[in-house]
Amino acid sequence: MLTDLLDDAELPGHAFLMPGSNLPVRVARLDGSATLVRFPVGWARPEHGHYLAGEEFVLLAGELHVSGITYLPGQHGWLPAGALRHSGAAPRGALAFMAFSGPATWVRSELDEPDGPSQRTPLETVVIPSGGLPLTPHSALLDIPIPLDRPAEMITVPTWTWERSALIPEGRVLVRWTP
Repeated sequence: MLTDLLDDAELPGHAFLMPGSNLPVRVARLDGSATLVRFPVGWARPEHGHYLAGEEFVLLAGELHVSGITYLPGQHGWLPAGALRHSGAAPRGALAFMAFSGPATWVRSELDEPDGPSQRTPLETVVIPSGGLPLTPHSALLDIPIPLDRPAEMITVPTWTWERSALIPEGRVLVRWTP
């Protein structure tokens, strides 16, 4: 089933207060660890900490700040497991596709500087080499329709639709294999 990620009003969801944050977000589960998250205007997480699993996301609307990096619509983010976050905010609100590589367990920290790498990739404009562009240990950006050996999550860029399939559609596609 093809899901329009920009039409989050059609997805069932619930309020969820992320650890260390000031306001609840609206979370709609797509499949497995994949979720659509609506950050309200003024959302912030001043608490420092990290997740025990890697976090991958695609910002679909708004603006999201994570540890001093600003993510804009169409940008892909990757924060490996254990990468310390010293701040987070969505001053004007945001909509993001998010997925974790394992249980999303938050661990508070007294440290105040990020200690791990993070990645920001503009999905619509980055050059895709032959064979695809690996983005995380579980995802790649591809632009050639090929059959896969097992179904994977697909986000078509820039129409921002999501589906689970074993065939990559035409165009630029973020392919995410569930860990």
